[in-house]
Amino acid sequence: MVLELASLASGRVGLSPVFGQSLAEAAAVCLDERGHRSPTAMAVSGDRKAAARLEWSQPTDQQRRCWNDDEEATEHGAYGVASLLVEQCGLEVVERSKKKTGFDFWLGTKGGEVHLFQGLSRLEVSGMRDGTDAALQSRTKSKTRQTEASDNTRLPAIVVVVEFGSPKARMVKRCQA
Repeated sequence: MVLELASLASGRVGLSPVFGQSLAEAAAVCLDERGHRSPTAMAVSGDRKAAARLEWSQPTDQQRRCWNDDEEATEHGAYGVASLLVEQCGLEVVERSKKKTGFDFWLGTKGGEVHLFQGLSRLEVSGMRDGTDAALQSRTKSKTRQTEASDNTRLPAIVVVVEFGSPKARMVKRCQA
């Protein structure tokens, strides 16, 4: 699977082209700062196991300066990578979630119509600059528990944790009973 960060600049139902480009820049800065060059392999584990290839443009000095806050760059870069990963499962970001819901974005079927709570899933994303497989699994468990705050929706939750050092990602789906 090929994850082309620049494609985010075309936008999605729930991501404006400008925000998509911003997410791609943040991810490129994180990857560049960890010493990676495009293209690079990324292992995906969890419920969806795959070998992905990340592609991006070398960040400019201006982009590095803009994304100098490591925490913010990591968070937004992970949003970008996660958005592309869920698209490989036939889903896409359709709306940003409100604060304190326990998740970051609403997902819908790629190319489908968006109806309130119909056919939607919740997406929780987290990013790490560096981390072991154990740290990735621990963060995934923590983020999965976090989605319980919105269990009243009775909709599935997908958790994606992106680690930029290797790079690797872990993707799990939690369904309501």
